[in-house]
Amino acid sequence: MKKLNFTIVVLFILFYSEAIGQNEDKSYIKTGLNYISDAIFMGRKDSIAAPYLYPTITYHHKSGFYGNGSFSYLTKSNQSRIDLFLLTAGFDFTKNKLSGDFSATKYFFNDDSYNVISEVTADISANLSYDFDILNLSVAASNYFSTNENSDFFLSSEISHDFLTTDYKFQISPTVGVYFGSQNFYEEYYITKQVRINAGQGPGQGSGGTTETVTEVVIEESENFNLMAIELSLPMWYTKNSITVSFLPALVFPQNAATILNDETLTKEQLDEVFYWMVGLSYRFK
Repeated sequence: MKKLNFTIVVLFILFYSEAIGQNEDKSYIKTGLNYISDAIFMGRKDSIAAPYLYPTITYHHKSGFYGNGSFSYLTKSNQSRIDLFLLTAGFDFTKNKLSGDFSATKYFFNDDSYNVISEVTADISANLSYDFDILNLSVAASNYFSTNENSDFFLSSEISHDFLTTDYKFQISPTVGVYFGSQNFYEEYYITKQVRINAGQGPGQGSGGTTETVTEVVIEESENFNLMAIELSLPMWYTKNSITVSFLPALVFPQNAATILNDETLTKEQLDEVFYWMVGLSYRFK
């Protein structure tokens, strides 16, 4: 099941590969090794790419309860390190054409991380999907908690269509998604990263940020619930026996650029469309 943008691709292999060629009447363990070209969240990213290689392990009980652990290794030159640990517990189900997923995730970021959600500490998420035969419709809601005890509520909707081979081993699903939310996470990211940059302690500076000495950073829209991004993606995967190979290219069009107040200087953020991709390999132990 999908979560929002960056977390979407982290969990992409774990749940989407269950859509074809899998029997859900038994408990199982799944491992995976995945690569994402950049960390994108709601169309936002750091000015320096954050490519991750991340192994995962999941235990899924036949009742629908599951637990997942992963870590993200930053492969950027001169920045090689484990940047993030993730622990997720949740419950998923499928009943006829309706499926759903409810989960809670804990984030452990490296202190030097310049990931745009590096100030996020946890999230709770829910997703419902319905197969209308011609189209699949999904709606997801999440609440993300940050280090400053503020939170952000996100709401997304996606429409997709599945193309499957006759043996049900290969699937491709063109998808259009719209994402809404607030930007408290982004304000905290800017505060932390801008202070670090000014102290000469970090490589990234956000999307078009300033390098002036900053004592106060405010994003005027941080509390507003707005359209954040529109995404076009083409997830595809091939399953044979217990092995799944996945690939996801995506083009994101960020919306509603932030107005950033650095001390007394007001700057309108420049947002450009972003392309990223993910590839992965997973193995399911029967």
